[in-house]
Amino acid sequence: MKSNPFLEPPIEIKSRKNPMGEYAHLNTNELLNAVRKSANSPHRADLDMLLKIFLERYDARQTELDTLNKELERRIKKEVELSQANYKRFEQQAKMAAMGEMMDAVAHQWKQPLNALSMMADMMSDDYKNGLITQEYVDELIEVTQTQIEHMVNTLSEFRNFYRPRQTKENFGVKRSMQSVMVLVNDEFLQNNIQVHLENDKEILLFGNENEFKHLILNIINNAKDAFNDNDIQERHINIRFYQQDAFNYIDIEDSAGGVPASIIKDIFKPEVTSKAEGKGTGIGLYMSMQIAQKMGGTLSVKNVNNGACFSLKVPL
Repeated sequence: MKSNPFLEPPIEIKSRKNPMGEYAHLNTNELLNAVRKSANSPHRADLDMLLKIFLERYDARQTELDTLNKELERRIKKEVELSQANYKRFEQQAKMAAMGEMMDAVAHQWKQPLNALSMMADMMSDDYKNGLITQEYVDELIEVTQTQIEHMVNTLSEFRNFYRPRQTKENFGVKRSMQSVMVLVNDEFLQNNIQVHLENDKEILLFGNENEFKHLILNIINNAKDAFNDNDIQERHINIRFYQQDAFNYIDIEDSAGGVPASIIKDIFKPEVTSKAEGKGTGIGLYMSMQIAQKMGGTLSVKNVNNGACFSLKVPL
């Protein structure tokens, strides 16, 4: 029977003293080519040796890959543990910094009504000496006193709710939540001549942890307050807009405090990056704000516009 001219002639591998040694130097591609050619060879022993070398290399490479995978898993686990530890540390630092700022805010909020109560007590003493106390006078004094006390109670209630731990997520109104934050900072912002404008009367709902959302807003507007003072800005406005568009909720917080320095704006949400003077800021607030935004399934970004910065929170509906 004639041989098929279209097939390669079988490779005849001559007998060698050490064929295993001759095959061992081949690289992987050469070894595969030798296996293909030896398939037509009458010398089965050569094919067996080639396959043995190939399988040994495969097993060695697989062992090497398994070792690398285990090492990679160990490194990833270590990095995750380190990241979680750093997050907890940053979270604790942010809480302590926010608590300090909140205590200052409460002190500012209580200072005015306490002064008013003290003045009313002095006035009542003088008016009693002058015989000016009447039932109408007492009724008016009680009304004013109750108003001041109610203001203090509301401030304390907001403060307690702000730091009350909540693990569950729920729907909450953005406008109502903003108004709660304003109760906490109102007197301090008035003292610093800062006007805050809520530019949307229509309520929108977000899903998440409301207290964390308040932290996010408080971090941003307190940064604006510090920037107004650091940059000695005269016209001090913070405009807050919230709206729905293209299946997303948006909250924009725009100030006129001079903007974020171009040298750090790309890194402003990284931990320990701050635009404040040395010793005045930790850079933790905006980092935690970004973490809160991500926990809500959203993003937080910033850009410089007009004479200030605009922080934008974008959360899916």
